[in-house]
Amino acid sequence: MYTNDLHLPVRRLHLCGATGTLVAAPKKMPFLRGPIPLDWLNVAAHLPGKTLNVAIALWWRHGMAKGKPFKLTQTALKTMNVERDAERQGLVRLEQAGLIKVERKPGQRPTISILDLPRG
Repeated sequence: MYTNDLHLPVRRLHLCGATGTLVAAPKKMPFLRGPIPLDWLNVAAHLPGKTLNVAIALWWRHGMAKGKPFKLTQTALKTMNVERDAERQGLVRLEQAGLIKVERKPGQRPTISILDLPRG
C-alpha cells in the first residue's frame, strides 16, 4: 500500500474531442516566454563564441523566474549545448555589453538579472 501521495504513479490525461475518451496527454515542450527584444538578441548574436546560446538559456530561465533575478541551471546550459567554460565567458561578455547584471558569491552559482538596452 502507498504511504503517501508522493509514491502514486501519475499519468497526464486529456479528453479527446473526436472520440470522447481519455488519452495520454502529450509531454509539454520547453519554450521561451516573450517578448524578447530583438535588439537585445542582436547585440548578443554579435558577441563571439557560444554567447548567443548562453543568452537564449538566460531568457529561458528568465521566463521561468517571471522576470525576477535567477540562477542559470545546468539543465538550461545542457539544453543549449553550452559547456562550463563557455558559460563563464558568455556571462562575462553579456555583462560587459550591458545586457545582464551578474551577482557573484563564493561557492554559489551567479545570480543574473536581464537588463533593458539603453535607448538611443
